[in-house]
Amino acid sequence: MKLRTQIFAGYLLLTFLLGLVALIALKAIDDVADTFDAAVNQNQPILSALNHLREMSTELLLVAMAPAAPGVFLARENAEQSQAATGSPALHVTVTPDILLKQLAKYQELVTLYFPDETDHSLEIGALTQGFIEAVAAYRAVRNTSSLDIVQRQAELASRHVKLVESLEKAVKEEIREFEELQEGVGNLRRDHLKTVLGVTVLALLATLLGGALIAQRISRPLRDLRQAAKNLATGRFDARLHVGARNEIGELESAFNEMAGKLSTSVMSRAYVEGILESLAEGVLVLDEKGRIERSNSVMRELFNEEFAGPLVGRSVRDVFLPDPSIDALLADHQDRKWFELKLAGTRLQGILVAVAASPIDSGSGRNGRVLLVQDITERRRQEDRLNYLASYDPLTGLPNRRMFMDQARAVLSRLPWNERHAGILFCGLDRFKFVNDSLGHEIGDVLIRHVAERLKAAVRPGDIVARWAGDEFIILLGDVSQAQDLAAVADKLVERLRQPVQIGPHELFVTLSVGLSCAPEDSQDVEELIKNADMALHAAKATGRNQYLFYAPEMRMRSDLRLQLERTLRHAIAEGMQLQAHYQPQQRMNGDLIGFEALVRWQHPELGLISPAQFLPAAEEAGLMAALDESVLRMACAELRRWRDEGSLHLRMAVNLSNQSFRRDDLAELVLSVLAGSGIPPSALELELTEEIVMENIGMAVEKMQQLRDLGVHLSIDDFGTGYSSLAQLKRCPITLLKIDRSFIIDITRDPSDRAITDAIIALAHKLGIQVLAEGVETEAQLALLRQFGCDAIQGYLLSKPLPAEAAFSFIRQHPLREAV
Repeated sequence: MKLRTQIFAGYLLLTFLLGLVALIALKAIDDVADTFDAAVNQNQPILSALNHLREMSTELLLVAMAPAAPGVFLARENAEQSQAATGSPALHVTVTPDILLKQLAKYQELVTLYFPDETDHSLEIGALTQGFIEAVAAYRAVRNTSSLDIVQRQAELASRHVKLVESLEKAVKEEIREFEELQEGVGNLRRDHLKTVLGVTVLALLATLLGGALIAQRISRPLRDLRQAAKNLATGRFDARLHVGARNEIGELESAFNEMAGKLSTSVMSRAYVEGILESLAEGVLVLDEKGRIERSNSVMRELFNEEFAGPLVGRSVRDVFLPDPSIDALLADHQDRKWFELKLAGTRLQGILVAVAASPIDSGSGRNGRVLLVQDITERRRQEDRLNYLASYDPLTGLPNRRMFMDQARAVLSRLPWNERHAGILFCGLDRFKFVNDSLGHEIGDVLIRHVAERLKAAVRPGDIVARWAGDEFIILLGDVSQAQDLAAVADKLVERLRQPVQIGPHELFVTLSVGLSCAPEDSQDVEELIKNADMALHAAKATGRNQYLFYAPEMRMRSDLRLQLERTLRHAIAEGMQLQAHYQPQQRMNGDLIGFEALVRWQHPELGLISPAQFLPAAEEAGLMAALDESVLRMACAELRRWRDEGSLHLRMAVNLSNQSFRRDDLAELVLSVLAGSGIPPSALELELTEEIVMENIGMAVEKMQQLRDLGVHLSIDDFGTGYSSLAQLKRCPITLLKIDRSFIIDITRDPSDRAITDAIIALAHKLGIQVLAEGVETEAQLALLRQFGCDAIQGYLLSKPLPAEAAFSFIRQHPLREAV
């Protein structure tokens, strides 16, 4: 019998068995459908009737207790007649006792039809319904009278309604229980039929395997002989011949094989030539037989495998060469397309050497199923790729996810919000005054501090929350499963509190604080970029209002941000044009009343918005990097104005001009000051440059060097807002300053607060010990002036003397006060 005939008979048997399985499955479906139909068409109508009875009884109760109003309530069965007679619908259609009884009859009919064993309960409901209707009638008879029985009737009516509703609810629960039992019955029936189907399927499979075994037995011996002959041919025995004697397709294959072997014996290349090719390859090579055993290998492969340690390769199964991996099965599959698989070598001393392996079938024309494997060592390449992949997704300093990975994870979390109806929060965290730590202690200490902060942030949130490093001293946190927006406040408060604790790094005990901006999805937005932008705005607001706190995003922040951007653009034009910026001048006076000079304060006269307060535009200028240009404009205006006053005879006045951090960092600051002095024609001694305490203390070494360059020009230097930073008079003695300005925050309450008085007195006394004069800012009352005079303060500035004045008004002020040489 031909092989194809035998195989066809086997397929016929398989088809019959599959048909049998299908018939049994159809029977199972019919049985399940019948049970489901009973659950839907019997149980559900009774549930619906019970619910209608409960609704109608409640409505009848409400109608009975409502005040009578002719023409307002009509029985349901009379509604259509009323509409036909009047041409308009009734004002309201309600339930009557007759309708309630009809609904009761419908319910009892369904119970009798489908569930006769529940007749007793339906009769009980009928009795309660009848009693309720009688109570309705009794109440209606007395409700419009002044009889004292109305209260009793009303209580009786309510009581009967409660009992009826309780009985109905009991019946509903019973029906629901029966429905669930039917559901369970459907499930049990499905499982029983499934077992039957599986049993028949197993029997069909066994029959198929038995038939296949019978067919295989008929053809296995000739195939074994053919395989052995092919193996002999593959090992170089070209005289191998096949003697099967079958009279089917295998016999035809025998003739073809013998013919091929004869031709191959006359045309094959020498073994030495093949070995030379294998040894010349840069990759490792393994030649496998049809069982996956190694027949040949080249020197590269032997070196990779380390034969001296693990033993010879030839004769081993290829599965012993590599660590267990599911990819080995795919590697040995009979396919023609070369595909690279990544495996690890098992024989080498260095466990874990990663190699790329590709397999190709041996195409010798003999029908042999061996394979050739090419093996490349990719350990170092993979290590570099993993490092690059890590750097693409994680911050190398903290090990936290970086901005890119955070965005991907946040998008995935936010995409699920519409389905789980939860909230998600973005917490944008920024360290306060981290730059001061970096500049004063060095970047290495700063990096260690960043790592400590990252660990504290991770410890303060749940394991499933995402903490990432955004940039520099900024971190961002995604809380992906929050029940309400206000829950974010507890987390933010915890973060702020954790960061208040000191960080010990070597001999340094560092105190850093945290500001946090919060935004919540879906309230603020469901777009990742928008949420981060909102949280960033909230962070800036938290820093602007005092740091060391958290703030939720609010829509007005965006308005302020937009206004800030608009203000920044307008300010750039104002600085470039130079027409809108003005300098106002506040006088400074010695304690004896002699005028020293003025402090130049910038004002912005906008053509449309009017006079803009410095409190509005100076923060915008600093954030936009415009302070250096703004300072230069004020310096030029102030020196030019002082020149005009000197030309009018005020030769001994001094002009004080503030320098921002951005200006003080300019490499050409000394050259700029010298250029302005030369252009205005005033002597260096007539100019005083004011530096804040924070600027000086940021990098005391660099600050002293640059201050000395300015002092060498001949200009005076002063420290502004003293007492608000981190410096001490011991540090300031290194600075070549001539004047110390006490911040107005100490002067405001000097007459009421003993602490402010003591601090002010100590500053003045210690400054005089160092040879530094002292000027008090913000003096507004005579009492303050008297105390300062008592403490030995050298000069004052404030509203007691004058507010900042425009140039012409300042010149008028000069004429009213005596002038002496400035100190």
